[in-house]
Amino acid sequence: MPELARRPSLFSHTLNQLGRQIVSGHYGESGMIPPEPRLCEQLGASRGVLREVLRVLSQKGLISSQPKVGIRVEPERNWNVMDLDVLNWLWEFGPRTSYIREFLEFRLIFEPAAASAAARNATEADRKKILDLYAILAEESDRISDRSSDERAQDADLQFHLAVFRASRNRLLVYTGTLIGHIMRQQIAVTTSTPGVFRDAVPLHQQMAKAISRGDHREAERAARDNVIWTQNALDRLNLEHQAALAGE
Repeated sequence: MPELARRPSLFSHTLNQLGRQIVSGHYGESGMIPPEPRLCEQLGASRGVLREVLRVLSQKGLISSQPKVGIRVEPERNWNVMDLDVLNWLWEFGPRTSYIREFLEFRLIFEPAAASAAARNATEADRKKILDLYAILAEESDRISDRSSDERAQDADLQFHLAVFRASRNRLLVYTGTLIGHIMRQQIAVTTSTPGVFRDAVPLHQQMAKAISRGDHREAERAARDNVIWTQNALDRLNLEHQAALAGE
């Protein structure tokens, strides 16, 4: 759960405000943040609240503080990009296509491994859950037909993939699935926004579900890999369509 959802409102507001300023480039790359008294005035926060905000932002890798130097924005390579607050700020201010492309590269590394492990390690309950979630996914595909996906269909897709990670019975892969769920929801919304894309991806989900169900780890890994590659291609097509639309204006 993001820090913003767990803390009192004044803390949340101040954290969100300063975090957004940093990620948006307001202070520049590796720029200096104003001293505490000026920040308190700008953000309308007490020194106690501000210091807690600065502590949390430091834990997220966004800033560092040194005596006689001050508070400096850390290079983006040091940011904790798996932190949900940081992800939300990056999603708001960063280039979304490159953000999703990087995420799909990440999925390509871990999801085939999760599917393979699920085929080997899943319990009978896990296998049934994946087949049931695939059935829901197929029903959603029939419902929307060749239209763009909606929130209900996107959630069905997300729950299927998260179930695959959980069925791996590997604690590190299960945790990875939990970490990327938030990003995957955003990715699915974008990559299935083109009419027909959601429907066309369903057969690969079926192959993955059936392979896991019968314990075929090689086929499960292949289907998971093919599904991510298919999604990468869908993103490329979406980007080309967007560029063509801009060129035609």
